[in-house]
Amino acid sequence: MKKYQEIKADTPETFKRMTGLSKDNFQYLCDKTETYIEEENQRNPLKKRGLKKSKLSPEDGILLTIYYLRHYPTFINLADVFEISESYCHKIYSRYVKILTQVETLPNRKKLLENPPDTLIIDVTEQPIERPVKSQKPYYSGKKKRHTVKVQILSNAIGEILAVDCAKGKQHDFSIFKESDVLIPKDSELLADSGYQGLNKYHKNSLIPIKKKKDKSLTYEDKAHNKKLSKRRILIENVNRLCKIFRIVKEVFRGKHKNYGLTWRLVAALVNLRCRSI
Repeated sequence: MKKYQEIKADTPETFKRMTGLSKDNFQYLCDKTETYIEEENQRNPLKKRGLKKSKLSPEDGILLTIYYLRHYPTFINLADVFEISESYCHKIYSRYVKILTQVETLPNRKKLLENPPDTLIIDVTEQPIERPVKSQKPYYSGKKKRHTVKVQILSNAIGEILAVDCAKGKQHDFSIFKESDVLIPKDSELLADSGYQGLNKYHKNSLIPIKKKKDKSLTYEDKAHNKKLSKRRILIENVNRLCKIFRIVKEVFRGKHKNYGLTWRLVAALVNLRCRSI
């Protein structure tokens, strides 16, 4: 694996395929991370210990972290790619993933109430996980017929992710919404799929598909309503696709479940960064 000083000479398309970010986005992350580290070192000088002995520059540490999120290799393979030991590779990733979640964050949820968007879209996606050693039942999804973790994504009408909430695979989509601390402005229109039946009781200005009742067909008006709503909701599916460019939130999740929310928040923040530059 080439170091950052070498890889940045690659074509923009090659760089983006390797990292999931453009060169400008990546350099922006590097600059913000360097500033953050300097400020942290000034607040706590003891954090400077050991930094001079590091085999990787901050840019290479960020590259390692983004490469892991983008391709999701095992740490032994990642260590081989960057020509370092497996334990040191894990140490570098653990350090920089925490820094990046501080550097690049999702919008403050309370600001939604101060400057409410006209339209919000909500959806839930599922990701398979390795079978838990203990407490398997709460993670078993009847829909996917395997153990999963669910993630609720809230975005605005331009595709910016405003909030993510994680839950165990057995939990119903609507119950995730009720238990989440997401704040929905009362004047914002909220679009959701059929998994959110009863949403009108919690947010009056919401739209959900009309479900077919037993022994009754949908009317022409009902079908037109559902079709119009699906055209507006397709944006959240595109946002979900952009998230899953980073394969750590697409393939079978191998990490600790307590880190799942942290991983998704970082990926969502990177997707927002990527979309801002489009």
